Amino acid sequence: MRVTARQQHKKTMPQREFQLILAGDSVFKLDVMSYGSRQADLTPLLILHSIEFPIPPSVAFCEYMRTHGYQVIFVRRAGYGRSTPLPDALFQNTAVKSGATVAAEAAMLRQLIARLDVSRIVLLALGSANPVASRLIHMTTNIDVVIFANPVFNREIWQVFSPEWFAKMIKQIVTSQSGLEFAMRGMKLMIRNNPVGFYQSILQKDRGDLDYVTQNAADYCDAGNMVLDVTPGQLYYEANSVLAHDHILKDRYFANTNAAVLIGAKTKEHWRLTMKAEASRLQLPLIQAPIGDIFCAYASPDTLLEAIRQFASQNTISVA
Repeated sequence: MRVTARQQHKKTMPQREFQLILAGDSVFKLDVMSYGSRQADLTPLLILHSIEFPIPPSVAFCEYMRTHGYQVIFVRRAGYGRSTPLPDALFQNTAVKSGATVAAEAAMLRQLIARLDVSRIVLLALGSANPVASRLIHMTTNIDVVIFANPVFNREIWQVFSPEWFAKMIKQIVTSQSGLEFAMRGMKLMIRNNPVGFYQSILQKDRGDLDYVTQNAADYCDAGNMVLDVTPGQLYYEANSVLAHDHILKDRYFANTNAAVLIGAKTKEHWRLTMKAEASRLQLPLIQAPIGDIFCAYASPDTLLEAIRQFASQNTISVA
C-alpha cells in the first residue's frame, strides 16, 4: 500500500520535522522544516525544491551546513505534501503562460519569509523552483544571496534529458493536453513499480547523482510517493515555467542582485555551453560543481558553501 504524504510526514527524522506555517495573513499554509533548533547566529539557507524531489536534503548535508554557520530551512512548495495547493484557476493555460501562476507562488513565499522573520537569507532554488526564485529575489530585501541550481532560463535543451523516453515524456507535457495526461500516467506507473529505480534511470548521466540516491534511498521512496500526488495542473505549470520562454529574463534582469548559477561540471557539453552563454547574457556568475548534475547542490556541499561565502563576502564572482 502506498504511503501518503501525511504518513510520510509522520515518519520524518526528528531533525527534519515539518511545521505548517501560515503564509502571511492568507489561508495558505506551507510545510516548513527548520533543521535543528533555531539559532540567531546561523545564516538561513532557504531551499526551494524541484518538482521531482520535494524532500529535504540529507541529514549529512544539513549537518555540514550547520557546522559551517548555515541553518537549512526547507520549504515544501504549494501543492506538495501538506502545503496548500494553488487555486485550480492558476493552472489554466492563460495564467501559466502569462506568468501569473509563478508570480502568485513567489508572492506566497515572500509572505512566508516575513512570517518566519528571517533575514540575510541564502536562497537555494533547485530545478523547477528557479522561475519562482527569479521573481522572489525582486520581492523582498531579506534575501542576501540566490544560488540558481540547474536552471534552464531561455535555452533549448531537449537533447540534454536522458534516457530518450524521459526526454520524450518531458516534451509531451508541454506540447499538448493529451500528451500531458499520457506522460503523467506513464511516470506514475514507473514510480509505483519502483520509485528508486525511476530516479536512478533519469539520473544515470552522473555518478554523483546516483551515489546520492544510493546513500538516501529512503528519501527517494518518500519523494516518489509524494510525486504520485502531483496533479496534472501542477505538472503542466512547473514544466512550462521551466521549459517555455520566460519573458522576464531580460539581459539586465539580475543587475544589482547577489545571484549565481550552479551546474554540474561533468554534465553534457551542450548543457554547459548553453548555460554558460545564458549566464553571461544575464550577467550571472557560473559555478561548476565537481560532483552531481541534477543534485549537484546536495552532492557537492563544499562547492556550494564556497560559492555562497565568496559571493556574499565579496559581492562578486568571476564568470566561469
